[in-house]
Amino acid sequence: MKIKPSIVRSAPENRGALEDASNRANQSPAKVTEKKTSRTAELPNSAGNRIFESFEEYVKFTLGVSKMPPRFKKYLDGAQENAGQSRVKNIAASRASSSKKRKAETPLEDEVAAYKQNLDEAISPDTFKDEPMPSCQVVRDRIHNLLDAGIMTKTEFSGAIGSSVTSLNSFLGQTGANGGSGSSVYYKAWAWFRQREVAKLEMPDVKKRQTQGPRDTSTSTGGSTSRTTRDRALPDISNIYLNGEDTDSVPVFDTCDEIRKKINAHLRTSGVTQAQFCRDLYSQLHVPKVKSIQSAQLSSFLQGKGPRTGAKSTVFYAAYVYFEKLRIAQGKPKSKHREEMEKIWWCKGGFDRTCDHRNKYFTTSGNKHLSFDRYGRTITF
Repeated sequence: MKIKPSIVRSAPENRGALEDASNRANQSPAKVTEKKTSRTAELPNSAGNRIFESFEEYVKFTLGVSKMPPRFKKYLDGAQENAGQSRVKNIAASRASSSKKRKAETPLEDEVAAYKQNLDEAISPDTFKDEPMPSCQVVRDRIHNLLDAGIMTKTEFSGAIGSSVTSLNSFLGQTGANGGSGSSVYYKAWAWFRQREVAKLEMPDVKKRQTQGPRDTSTSTGGSTSRTTRDRALPDISNIYLNGEDTDSVPVFDTCDEIRKKINAHLRTSGVTQAQFCRDLYSQLHVPKVKSIQSAQLSSFLQGKGPRTGAKSTVFYAAYVYFEKLRIAQGKPKSKHREEMEKIWWCKGGFDRTCDHRNKYFTTSGNKHLSFDRYGRTITF
């Protein structure tokens, strides 16, 4: 067979692939290097050389929120929502801290001056003519609190309400819920305090601020907070009414010993003096049989011992009414002792306040003896 020269010359050209394969087989293997990828993604064409700070931002830009996978979209939305909530919490915390800081840094003199300022131009005293007024004794107690705190003197207060010191002293010398109702000081003083309630100005606690000093969170060397820090401001009980209060016949469900415990604990509260507490007790009486409750009467009651010792004392009844209102204002539940007292004395109209074992005697037959249990009941043994 004859072969054309052209075919012979082209044959080597058709074997180029085999020669390339043979040459590649004889070459040393090339080193493969992996290109490290970074979190920053760059799109030169579609994104206009935009550099993305995160993979989430890249997916959001390229696919759009509407075309994102549901799980990824949910994750991204949750991350954004958490970030937004964190920013809101940080702003609220910063505002609260700055508000507390401003309040703590307010000098006592500025608080007193703000409370004493004349508010007649902003809030007219005639604005409250149609409002129901508290009893005269409540107004007197507020005046006494103001004077005892040293915020104002009688001369300053009488001038502030447009009255005279003589009229003020006459009103303060009255007693009872209606004592001094015909005095002009009654309405003027109440309107003065009402102005500050509307303006949301609280009476500065001078004694507490002076005791605390410049810092509110002082601690003792043992790590426990100071007594002033632990004590809480007492709530307002002037708007709380008990059944039978108008005739001073509120049923009592506490023994004398229990009331003595409450009084001793109350007197340890910062800023509460015996004189102020006696006025608070007297303000609970609507048909008082005494002109006032003195510190000597309070001390006499506190010195007694026994569930019925002091049951006939005015201090006992007034203190029960006061602490019952305080319990309601603070939202505290009844104690177990109180619940047992109600079970025992409810059918009798409350604890017997007509019997004081110091001036009443019982006789028994044989070798039996009489005494009182912790609830004030008479027992024999």
